[in-house]
Amino acid sequence: MLFLLKKILPQLFTSIILEDKKNILKTSIYKNHKLISSNEKTFDKSEKLLEYVKTLNSKFLFYHTALFLNVKEQGLIPGKNDKDFERFNVGKMSLKSIALNNALIYTATEHIEYFNELFEDYGGLDFLYSPFAILYHNILKEKPNSDKITLYTYKHEHILTLIICRGIEILYGDIIFFEEELDLEFGHQEENLDNLGEDTLNDTEVTLDNFNETLEDKLNALDQFDNILGNNENDSEFLDGKDKFDLEEMDQFGNDIELCRHIVTSIEKFYKDDKYPSAFIDKALILSTKELDQSAIEFLEEETLLEIESKPINTLDSIIELMQKELQ
Repeated sequence: MLFLLKKILPQLFTSIILEDKKNILKTSIYKNHKLISSNEKTFDKSEKLLEYVKTLNSKFLFYHTALFLNVKEQGLIPGKNDKDFERFNVGKMSLKSIALNNALIYTATEHIEYFNELFEDYGGLDFLYSPFAILYHNILKEKPNSDKITLYTYKHEHILTLIICRGIEILYGDIIFFEEELDLEFGHQEENLDNLGEDTLNDTEVTLDNFNETLEDKLNALDQFDNILGNNENDSEFLDGKDKFDLEEMDQFGNDIELCRHIVTSIEKFYKDDKYPSAFIDKALILSTKELDQSAIEFLEEETLLEIESKPINTLDSIIELMQKELQ
């Protein structure tokens, strides 16, 4: 009877991302496995989002809610035994773990308890998805060659998730949190900007040997830019035109440089740490919620000697796909 009702009546799937400055949800309504409608909304406060979810759930007999797990206390180990936690230097805090093929993904128990309590009065929380689960779901969609070792990366805002696989076998996993934006205050003084532009905006050839030095120089230049602008808060003239300093481009440059640095570091760790198999990576796939600068991809190809492909990913859509897969 229940199965028949689920075929006849519409079902609501809600995927949610809670963040400090922006809370987003996507709702998709399906009837007999066919999409009827979908909608995406953004809220400045999580309380408003939760109230919206509660109201929406009350209109459906069947509804499913999932949350993106974006806490730092989580990880992946390429093993399925409790002893593997100690081997990979995972602390003895209270953990909850689930299998992901031949690996375990884990998080602190307190986070699961907190989110379950948070949603308790708003229709409940059915699923809590780690970035590792989302990335691996998209890895399987690629139908990887069983003989090839591939580095997969997934960037969502300030979170970078990495998994290295031989086919679908997981060999390595890591998750890194970093600042997505450089948070520069936008002040205006044309003369100082023009002078600064000559020093900071010239193209710089980046090699592996001077990678960290170049990164430090660029970030110092951005700090200098911030100081100059901060001393001219009363200047109200706006900058227009391609010849002016493009703050968004510099923010994106900083993001791409951070992404490159973390990927290179992870590759080195995989190669040098004897806890991982002695095998060379054949290629890499970068999944990102924001388009990557082509120069960053070219840089990574030069420094890692890997064939690198980049594809877009939608986190909210992936969560809904995972919910449907688990409910089949």
